[in-house]
Amino acid sequence: MRNYLIKILILIILLIPSTLLAGKRGEIYEYDSGAPKDSRWPDLFAETPNYRSFGKAVIGGRGEKFRWQMGPMWYRGRLTKDSVKVLIIGQEGAQDENVTNRSFTGSTGTRMQKFLNYFGVDRSYLFMNTFVYTITGQYSLFGQDAKDIEKQKQLKRLLWLAQDSDSVIVKHRHKMFDYALETNKNKLKLVIGVGTAGKDSTATWFRKHGVKCTSSMLSKDRCIGTGKLDGIIAIGVRHPGAASGRNAGGSAVGGLRYDFQKKAKIISEYIINNPEFLTPDKGMKQNFSNNFKYGYSSIPHRDFSFGTNWRMGKRGTSSNRRRANTIQIFSSKGCYNNYKRVEGRCKEEAGQRKLKYDQLKDLIKSRPIEMSDIDVPYESPKSQLKRRDYDPGPEGLAQEITNIMNINFQELGVTQDESFGHTGIYRGRNSNIKVIIIADQMSHTDMFSGRALTGAAGQKLQSFLNAAGVSKSYIILRSLPVDTMDLPLKKVREIALNEQVESYRNELIKKIIKDNSISLIISVGPIAQEILERQNLSISKINLPIADIANKHIEKYNNSLSEIKSMKLNLDLENPTYNYSGKLSIIPRRDLPAYTRWWMGTSGDRAVRSYEIIDGNRIFSGDYYKVVAPYWIKKTKVRIEELNKEELESLDLFKQTGL
Repeated sequence: MRNYLIKILILIILLIPSTLLAGKRGEIYEYDSGAPKDSRWPDLFAETPNYRSFGKAVIGGRGEKFRWQMGPMWYRGRLTKDSVKVLIIGQEGAQDENVTNRSFTGSTGTRMQKFLNYFGVDRSYLFMNTFVYTITGQYSLFGQDAKDIEKQKQLKRLLWLAQDSDSVIVKHRHKMFDYALETNKNKLKLVIGVGTAGKDSTATWFRKHGVKCTSSMLSKDRCIGTGKLDGIIAIGVRHPGAASGRNAGGSAVGGLRYDFQKKAKIISEYIINNPEFLTPDKGMKQNFSNNFKYGYSSIPHRDFSFGTNWRMGKRGTSSNRRRANTIQIFSSKGCYNNYKRVEGRCKEEAGQRKLKYDQLKDLIKSRPIEMSDIDVPYESPKSQLKRRDYDPGPEGLAQEITNIMNINFQELGVTQDESFGHTGIYRGRNSNIKVIIIADQMSHTDMFSGRALTGAAGQKLQSFLNAAGVSKSYIILRSLPVDTMDLPLKKVREIALNEQVESYRNELIKKIIKDNSISLIISVGPIAQEILERQNLSISKINLPIADIANKHIEKYNNSLSEIKSMKLNLDLENPTYNYSGKLSIIPRRDLPAYTRWWMGTSGDRAVRSYEIIDGNRIFSGDYYKVVAPYWIKKTKVRIEELNKEELESLDLFKQTGL
C-alpha cells in the first residue's frame, strides 16, 4: 500500500507544471542578459565617475572609503523599455553583490524581494544604489561620535559626496535614475528608499525634479510626485541590515517588522483605492486581506547573469570577505565565517572549521594591453570600442543546456554541494560557430566568471585559438558543468559517460552542429578526448592535452596548429600565426557576462576550493570556495590627475564649501 501511494505521489509531482515547482526563483534557465546593447545603459555604466580618486579627494583621511577591488554593482532587475513599475534605491552592496555583479542580492535583497512580492511584483522592478561601490563603515553615522572632529568632517564630506547637487556622483546617479524614468514613462509608479542612504537619495532625486520631499517624509508616510514624476509616489523603509545579528541589531527586528507592515499598508490601501496604480505581474496575485509578513523570498534566476552560482540570492548572505581582495562563498550546508554547525544550525560559539586554501599565483603581473587608457581593472570596459562587448547568454541553446543543468550530479558522485548549481557550462559564440571545443575542467575560476575555461589553462587555450585564427568563431563546452577536480580520473570518467549525462550532452552538440557550419572539433583533456571519440561525426578532429604551467604541452599544441594549417578548413581565419609560445591570453570580453571586471579572465587562476586536514589527509570541502583579485590591480594609483573635466569641476565646487 505504501509503495502504491509513493507511486501516486510521484505521478502527481510529474504532472505539476515546472513553473510551480520552480517557486519564486522562476525557471533555472532564466537569466539577465545585461543592458540592451542598443540602449544608453552601457554608456551610463561606462561613464561611472572615478570613485577612488574623486572619493579620496573629497573625503580624505586614512584608508579608502570605497571597496573597489571587487568592482561596482550598478543594478538588479529590468533594463528593458517599459518594464519597471517599482524603482528601489538604497546603499546595498557587500560581498554577495560583488560575487554576482548585481545590487541587492544578499540578505537585504531577499527581504525586499518578499516586500515586492506582496504587491504582486516579481519582475517589473529595478534596484539601484546611492553609490555603485560598497563603502567601508556606515553611511548613517552622522551626529554620532561628536567629540571626534576629524571624523565628523569626513562624515559631512561623505554626505556632500552622496547628496549634494554639485557632486559628480550625484549627477551621474541622477542620469541613471532619469534614464530609468524616461524608458518607463508609462510604467513606473512606485519608488522605495531603503535605509538612510536610500531615503536621502530618493528625496534628493525628487527635489531635483521640483517635488517637495524629505527623508523624514518618506519615513513617516510618502512623497507625491509632480511634473515629470507625476503619478509616482515614494516611500521609505528601514534598512533590513539594521537587524543583522552580525551588526548587533537583533533588538531592531521588532521595529523593522512594524515599519515594513506600516509601509505595506500605505501602499496596499493606495492600490485598493487606485486599482490601476500597481497591477500584478503575470502569474502573480495581490491579496491584501492578509497583512504583510516580514521575511525572505529568494531572488529569481532571471535577475542574475547566466552562470551565476545558484547559491546567490537564495535567502540570506552566502559569502564573507577575506581581506579586501578576496571573497569566500559557502553552500547551504556551510556557515558564515566557517562556523561549525550544531544540530543543523550555524553556531558562532561552536568555533570555526579549520579550512585551508592553496595559494594562487598571479601569472600576469601588469594590466593587459587590451585595456584602454580610461579603463580601470576593477570595472568592465569603459571604452566606446568594448563597453558593449559582452556575452548576453546561451540564447538559442537554452533548452539543451537546461537539460544538463537539471541532472543531479551529486547522486552520481560529485562532491561540490548541489546548492551551487552548475559552474561553467560553455564559453564562446551562440551562432556562426566554426569550431567546437569539448574540454575538461581546468580551474575553479569558472564558478565566479560564469563561463567555461576562464582560468590559467583556459587562458593558454585562448592563445592557441588566437594562433589558429579562430578567436571569434568557437564555442567551448565543458565535459562536465560541475566541479570534479577533487575526484580520481576514473570517477570523473564514470560521471561524464553516465547514460543520461552523455545523452543530454550529445543533444547539445547535435543542436550546435545542426545550426552551424562546423569545420573542426577539438578535445582538451583525457575525458573530453574520449567523449569526442564516441561521437560518430565526419568532421575533422584534434585532441589536445590540458595546458600545464611548466609548458610541457607546447610541442603538442604547435604540432596541432601545423595540422590545422594543413587541413585548409573553411574557418574564416583571423590573422593566424600558427605559432604557440605557451603564454596566456586574456579571455575576450565578448566571451564573458556583462559587467565582468577587467581582471577576471586574466592573470591565471582566480579561484580555489577549500580543504581540511583530517587524520593527516587532505579532504576537499564541497561547501567553500573563494575568489581572489590579482595583486597587480593595486598598482592602480589614486591620483587627482586621473580625474576628468567634469570631476575636476565638481571637486572645485566642493572646495568652495569649506568642508
